[in-house]
Amino acid sequence: MDNRVWSEKILQKLDPSFKHRWELFDEQITHHLNRKTVWLDLGCGNNATVAEFGRYAKYAAGIDIIRMPEVHRPFVQADIRRLPVAEYSVNLITLRFVVEHFRKRQEYFYELHRILKPKGRVVFVTTNIWSPFIFLPRLLLPYKIKHWIITRIFKVNDEDIFPTFHKVNSKKAITRIKGFRIAKFQYISDLNYTRKWMFLIFLFWHLITRLPGLPFLRTNLLVILEKEE
Repeated sequence: MDNRVWSEKILQKLDPSFKHRWELFDEQITHHLNRKTVWLDLGCGNNATVAEFGRYAKYAAGIDIIRMPEVHRPFVQADIRRLPVAEYSVNLITLRFVVEHFRKRQEYFYELHRILKPKGRVVFVTTNIWSPFIFLPRLLLPYKIKHWIITRIFKVNDEDIFPTFHKVNSKKAITRIKGFRIAKFQYISDLNYTRKWMFLIFLFWHLITRLPGLPFLRTNLLVILEKEE
């Protein structure tokens, strides 16, 4: 039995209502899309999200500073801080594990504010700095060891690893973003199927953080910001 099937069977017994972070994120994308929506997915990688959901929007495109060898269209190669997009032209911006790489928080969000229409929204999922799975490695482990763990244990490709600064990874930090109000803020759990023992650790932590007062220790954040004028 492969890891995913094995893990799903355990999950269905212990928490059948659980939704993975990508399911929650995709739900928010489809909820915000209609035939009037102009949508940009920033830090899109191979642009698979736009390829899957773009048909529900008036116009959808992916933007990334790096062009992958195989990328779905429409795609634009650009820096998020200098987007080749007109002011007040976009309804929805999405970012999947991108904002943790912002070195200067406001520098990026000024640009997002510039291109969004009034009441336009930014939907993003990112790591939670208060989760011990995030702050302890950040505090205690040298970069080389963290890099080894990510590539060897989590099986992430070396080219997919970028420096993290965690300037947008707590509720307090997000409330300081100028020009936006928080429309939704949710602590969410991450379960990893790469290895069975790893899945059990993350599942145990998810069950612990279901206790009152502990959701703030979950591994990820799902956030929706609405543009203020």
